[in-house]
Amino acid sequence: MSRYLRVYPIKDKIANTIAKVFSKIFKEVKPKNIQTDKGSEFYNKRLSALFKKRKVHHYSTKSEAKCAILERAHRTLKNRMYGVFTYRNSYKYLDILQHLIDSYNHSVHRSHGFAPANVTEADEPLIYKSLYNISSPIKFRFLMNDVVRISKARKVFKKGYLPGWTEETFTIYKRYPTNPPTYVLQNLSGKEIAGRFYAEE
Repeated sequence: MSRYLRVYPIKDKIANTIAKVFSKIFKEVKPKNIQTDKGSEFYNKRLSALFKKRKVHHYSTKSEAKCAILERAHRTLKNRMYGVFTYRNSYKYLDILQHLIDSYNHSVHRSHGFAPANVTEADEPLIYKSLYNISSPIKFRFLMNDVVRISKARKVFKKGYLPGWTEETFTIYKRYPTNPPTYVLQNLSGKEIAGRFYAEE
């Protein structure tokens, strides 16, 4: 929630390498939940055993959409890196990486008004309210049993002229007052579709 960024340079994404990175992370913080994509570098025996040992709940979402928070952090970091690249006329970054990360973590974020490095547990309620606007009542775009289509899984920035929606239709089966609201769908045969969907999907 604080948007605190940790970066560890690696040469490959094999299971042992990723497990070593998480071992470093666990020395700094003790997360209860870890969300990743469905890549084999995250789903393997070595990492599963590590998560189990640390009592960490590891999960992935059904949505194909990229993590907006992480994508935004990547963009900010790249912008800062390329500023240095231009100044030094060099693409070397390992010697400046930690400095850039520290600068990011000590900069006030417009999304919640705090510098991530300064966020304490006491700030969590205020940040949560700021990020998710929980004072606003939940408004559902769809009603129960509405007939809908879902967007086809596509990569970010992919362009094309083909329809971006499935031909198959589904009905709204359950609604959850999350922020933003999410929906559970079922097909016309009455079979529930795995995962929850945002209205935009």
